[in-house]
Amino acid sequence: MLGIASRYFAGRVAVATAAAVALGLLTGMDGDGHIVMFGTIVLGTAAAAFALLAGLALAIGDGDSIDRERAHTYPATPAWWPIMGAIGIGILMVGLVVDGFIAILGVATLLVSAIEWTFSAWSEHLSQDQEANALERKRMMAPFEIPLYGALAIALPVVLVSRILLTSSKNGASWFAIIASSIILGFAFVLYAKPDLRRAIVASVLVLGGLALIVGGIAATARG
Repeated sequence: MLGIASRYFAGRVAVATAAAVALGLLTGMDGDGHIVMFGTIVLGTAAAAFALLAGLALAIGDGDSIDRERAHTYPATPAWWPIMGAIGIGILMVGLVVDGFIAILGVATLLVSAIEWTFSAWSEHLSQDQEANALERKRMMAPFEIPLYGALAIALPVVLVSRILLTSSKNGASWFAIIASSIILGFAFVLYAKPDLRRAIVASVLVLGGLALIVGGIAATARG
């Protein structure tokens, strides 16, 4: 029997596939005889992602995983995924105006936030034991999250900082490197001196720093 998540993602697969086909047919052929494929590729990728999620939902026994009679008694835990999705929408909107690569980054951010948010919601309804739910979610997602976020943590700062440095003057690039490295060193010293610092504070600082870097990188890319 198909559960709620399986039916939800199956419906999204159908909608995204139909939209991709319709867009491909409506855009037709351009002046050179080539099909306009960018939007169709994006929608097709979304359909493939939803199909993967539907398969995962079926594989983990979606039909038996949710106690629907007492679903309202399961407390939701705080999550960053809605904020991440909002950031992805912002990046996508900027990318549609400025650069196609930035738009692709926005779509990727939206897909990652949707997947993470979906599995967080799924794990919260496994039982009323939130610790056990968190362990189950970690068991499912850690093999994907660790390499993905590890690669992004290395690649994104390098790309964004390089954009900023390349569009700055010689003196400006030097000052930016000095100030940024000083801030990172100071934050690392604070973490060392205050190991009991609240995780929420650390996460907030990292998120704000990441947002500043993303905004600076996008602005530098737009500036050319």
